[in-house]
Amino acid sequence: MSLREKKKNETLNRIFEISSRLFKEKGFESTTVDEITKEAGIAKGTFFNYFPTKESLLFYFKEQREEFIFSIMKEQMLRDIPSKEKIREFLVLVAEYYEKDRELLRLLAFEHRKMIMSSWKKPPHASVRKKKHEHFINMLVEFMREGMDKGSIKSNIDPKLVSETIYAVYFYSLMTWLHSETDYSFSGDISSKIDIIFEGIGV
Repeated sequence: MSLREKKKNETLNRIFEISSRLFKEKGFESTTVDEITKEAGIAKGTFFNYFPTKESLLFYFKEQREEFIFSIMKEQMLRDIPSKEKIREFLVLVAEYYEKDRELLRLLAFEHRKMIMSSWKKPPHASVRKKKHEHFINMLVEFMREGMDKGSIKSNIDPKLVSETIYAVYFYSLMTWLHSETDYSFSGDISSKIDIIFEGIGV
């Protein structure tokens, strides 16, 4: 990495850290670009070189989160453990990552949803978001098929249907945890639910 690239990454990380803290302290709407740049020690022009608007920070936060999720999924694919364990541990690791900063995640989810609801047309990132959801599900399908090939998962099931079910349970559980007034372990909650899915409810 060149010195220029290193400095660019340092500036980007500084904007990320300071804006995250200000959003939690003051709220997204009440935080201004002036406040972010002042605390970061950069010019407003520098900020806009990275982010055309304050709202674009939300999409950057979301992209960072998604990159982390997919990196963990790729790591799990290489592990020599049963596919069911790969899926459960992957979802638990992501949940633990979210647990580190629930307040910021809750704020960003709220602001992102508000931006979409206030728009009279299809959000510009909607098609990209759909593709990322599909990518998430397709990677779960890979886990499922690997397990079916190795005999650790039933061969007579539809891997896409099961993957969509797991994704739906995960997303619902995430939203419930984010909006809950009760402080409980999201990672523990999703771990239990994934175990139920794989164990079934039959006697």
